[in-house]
Amino acid sequence: MTSTSIVDGGDAIVTEIVIAGSPDQVFRALVDPRLVVQWWGGQGAGQTFRCTDFQCDLRPGGQWRSIGVDAQGHPFEISGEYLEVEPPHLLVQTWIASWAAQVKTTVRWELRAIPAGTLVRHRHSGLAAAPQLAGSFRGWPQMLGWLGAFIEKHETVNDRWPPASR
Repeated sequence: MTSTSIVDGGDAIVTEIVIAGSPDQVFRALVDPRLVVQWWGGQGAGQTFRCTDFQCDLRPGGQWRSIGVDAQGHPFEISGEYLEVEPPHLLVQTWIASWAAQVKTTVRWELRAIPAGTLVRHRHSGLAAAPQLAGSFRGWPQMLGWLGAFIEKHETVNDRWPPASR
């Protein structure tokens, strides 16, 4: 179950989820190119897309890039720079999405071990700079659900993506 709130006068979206896995498992799923393409994507809530390629240079100042397609086969790209990297508890990165007029925002992942697994606290901030685009970033609860399903049940994007759309 995820919880989401809009904070700081609409500048940030904060989503939390508990995932039955270790912080190390969650962290690896966020940065390992072989794992990211397995979980990042699916259909629902008006958002149908999948990541087909993920690249990263996991260090402060290192670049990352995600390439994918939507249900109609239109390409998208998200890229940025890692600002803070403290495995397996903290990852902060800039976020520039091709569909968001190249507006630079910040995504912060905090991972905390708890008895049930890992509390993932995700914060996407900098949205007030382009309020007309803020709605396009409200799919985080769904994405964190995909991340949790991957770690807990080994569910991949192929399990959520109809064969005719692959």
